[in-house]
Amino acid sequence: MKLKMLFVLLLLVVSSHALANANRFDLIGEIGEIRYHEASNTLAPSWKKHTWFTLKAEPGQPKPSCYIHGGGYSITIPDGNDTAISMVLAAKMASKRVRITFDDTVDFPSPSYCKVQYITIL
Repeated sequence: MKLKMLFVLLLLVVSSHALANANRFDLIGEIGEIRYHEASNTLAPSWKKHTWFTLKAEPGQPKPSCYIHGGGYSITIPDGNDTAISMVLAAKMASKRVRITFDDTVDFPSPSYCKVQYITIL
């Protein structure tokens, strides 16, 4: 019984530590470059059918640990999320500012690429 209790306590400590390390960012800026990786591409197999875009964040905001490409933070959209892709394209075409919410500890599908959680067109 003591071993089970010790295991549960250890599990709770590890779980709360993982939650404490989550780094939520709500950055405001403009959409920069947008890239889609075709399903049968051979140049970046782990990216097949995924999309990423860069967020050109306004000055004075926190600095997440996302990969920087072309002066913007690289944010990924998993395959099948047509709503997110539509919103990003609409914001880009209308030159609208956006608020992108993400946790920079969630890498997808490659290290340092941050996965979108929320998109708000301002």
